[in-house]
Amino acid sequence: MADQKKQMRLPNLPTEVIREILGWLPVKSLCRFRCVSNTWLSLISESHFVNSHFNKAFEHEHVFHQRRRVLIRDAWLCRLFSLNLDECLNHVNIDDVGDDVLVVPTQLKRRRFTKFVFYCNGLLLLKSYYVLYLLNPATKETKIVPNPPELYMWSNELYGFGFDLSSLDYKVVQGEFFEFDLGFSVYSLKTGSWRAIEKRYPYESLQPGMQGRLLNGSIHWLVCRNYNDVPSMVLLSFVLADEEVQEIPLPPDFLVDFNIEDETYFLDVFQECLCVGKNDAFEFWVMKEYGVMKSWTKISISFPCTEGLHSGFMKKPHHLLLDLHQHRLVMYNFDDGSSRNLSVGKSSKVDFVGCYLESLVSPNHYHMTDGEH
Repeated sequence: MADQKKQMRLPNLPTEVIREILGWLPVKSLCRFRCVSNTWLSLISESHFVNSHFNKAFEHEHVFHQRRRVLIRDAWLCRLFSLNLDECLNHVNIDDVGDDVLVVPTQLKRRRFTKFVFYCNGLLLLKSYYVLYLLNPATKETKIVPNPPELYMWSNELYGFGFDLSSLDYKVVQGEFFEFDLGFSVYSLKTGSWRAIEKRYPYESLQPGMQGRLLNGSIHWLVCRNYNDVPSMVLLSFVLADEEVQEIPLPPDFLVDFNIEDETYFLDVFQECLCVGKNDAFEFWVMKEYGVMKSWTKISISFPCTEGLHSGFMKKPHHLLLDLHQHRLVMYNFDDGSSRNLSVGKSSKVDFVGCYLESLVSPNHYHMTDGEH
């Protein structure tokens, strides 16, 4: 019996070898392996391992597809679901099936969330009524974010969420429109507190519910500037590193008519580029080179655009899009304009879709495990 126990004993591997082996494993497995020993718990929680584990998805394509998740909100249930769409699509050929591909989601949480959803490095920023949550859907860790210092419940707001490489910090940005200007506050995950920015900016709300889009270390919104009673649209960029505001030029041929009461606009990210468009139009503009006006390019689409059109999920040559008019998901080929509907389990009315990578980043202990990403 003693010899049998000796044979079953795990080999005494060097820590670096154990770290390398664990780095290939999915987050769900690592959460279980935290219970193996205090040594493993410490190793899996340390910042170096958390960061190297996350970065491995960008270094190896098969790891990327294993950890990429599609996030969906069911409009009837007001609940969020996630699924590994890469794995589901590996079992079907989109071009060889009928109109619908059935995939079954995994329920994420039973809270009733709004369409207010942001994601960065595996963390989600969500809103349930007036409460903000930071959530890691892979580890199921949650953190309630306190209200900003000057929050008026009925005011028009802007929100955004991203990672600041200069300070190695996750930041929630809140913009609040006052009578004649716009003010910002920034929440730091490292310090767990808000800081109001003294400077105000001469912008007004363009339309309610405008969500910030993260790209190039900045959060972007469409706002309105009223100069001498002549309104104009502005593409605003809040730079996370220096917490300053910049303006980015809009397409010169993108005509905005403030006299049309029902005309609304959207801002999104398409293939790692900013894009803008009019809701219900059959085209949108893409800024192929960040900050360069001449790089704006018009792209046509076979169904009307809406806010939240682009999910960020692509499996060549198809992009996962949201047709908000029909509350349906579409796998769309921009090369030839072909598309296939995508049915997702019991979510018959989808009003939000996004894409994120699973990670070990903790919303509750980030100040203890912070490090370079």
